[in-house]
Amino acid sequence: SEFPTAMDSVDAVRIKWQKARGYPMCDAARHSLAVQLNGATLEPADISIWSEGPEDAVPLEFLFAGAPSDCDEQRLGDALRTAVEERLQAEARAQFRSQLKQRQESSLRRRKSNAAEEGDAAEEKWRSYLQKPAPEVKLTVHKVFDAGTRMRKVLGCRVSLSPEAAQELGKICFRHVFESEEEERERLQRLKWYEDPFLTCFYGCSCVLILVVVLWLCMLVPAVFRHF
Repeated sequence: SEFPTAMDSVDAVRIKWQKARGYPMCDAARHSLAVQLNGATLEPADISIWSEGPEDAVPLEFLFAGAPSDCDEQRLGDALRTAVEERLQAEARAQFRSQLKQRQESSLRRRKSNAAEEGDAAEEKWRSYLQKPAPEVKLTVHKVFDAGTRMRKVLGCRVSLSPEAAQELGKICFRHVFESEEEERERLQRLKWYEDPFLTCFYGCSCVLILVVVLWLCMLVPAVFRHF
């Protein structure tokens, strides 16, 4: 089979960003991609793909709501470049720690159970991860503009990124769109119950329900005994 070309990679990432249109960004991503401008902290309200830009990159548009009226718009591009680069670097460090932890846990299980095949697979996965090149961001600022109204200032910033960086940024902002099934399976296996929003809500509601039932029984039982 033929190896995928760079253009194939660009097209695949662009398609994912098209699918992400209309979905809300992850709140944690908003906080981590915030920029400082004229003493104000601006979080991106949305990130979406735009139709133009270079063919060998992924064009993205960031929207920042609530910008001060006297802010220097031209500083937004440099601030956004720094925020994106730092966030992707932090994600790369987190992935390295996660992969290293998985390798150490696999080595420990192998020593306890003498499971050579599991160890070989884990080592192969670790070597594959180490050989994977770090994504180059290659963020280029194309335009900073005012997308707001007289009542509310909204700054837009159109940039382009390398497909690898755009893919990693997509995982941070819209994980359900960009994450592969294997990545999702591995993440859920490592997830603690208190880190899962569904399980946290489920257990919390269950505790409240149990408490209500106990209180109801405490009031019901004395009333029943009084009738006898």
